[in-house]
Amino acid sequence: MTQQILKRGKEIAGSLRRRITPAFLVALFLSFIFWYSGKLSYTYTAEVPISVTIEGERHRVTCVVEGTGHNIISTRYFKRKKVKLRRTDVEMLPVEGVSDTYQVTSESLHNAIAVRNANLKIISVSALPYICLEE
Repeated sequence: MTQQILKRGKEIAGSLRRRITPAFLVALFLSFIFWYSGKLSYTYTAEVPISVTIEGERHRVTCVVEGTGHNIISTRYFKRKKVKLRRTDVEMLPVEGVSDTYQVTSESLHNAIAVRNANLKIISVSALPYICLEE
């Protein structure tokens, strides 16, 4: 019984090798590329890390964004967005009990990043750590 199953398996494998030609593999690969490209035109929601620099201090902020798959992938993997902000671009509140330390408000950071990323809709922004600035 086991030998019959193995013999049948070898016959099927040989049949597949004769039927799968290089032209078939190329067509299969191209169809996958076209399918994937078509899916990237849909609108998705994803988390994208963005590097934010405020007065020389660099921080990584995770943003939840909405946009087409093309825009999300290009921003996440190829553009490597770096947003440079000045003190006047965001609202900074002093941290109580600590001198020269400020907390950037989420709303102002959200607006500053949204203005600089017009191809994506910024839904939310993670909190930025405290920033030490000498007056």
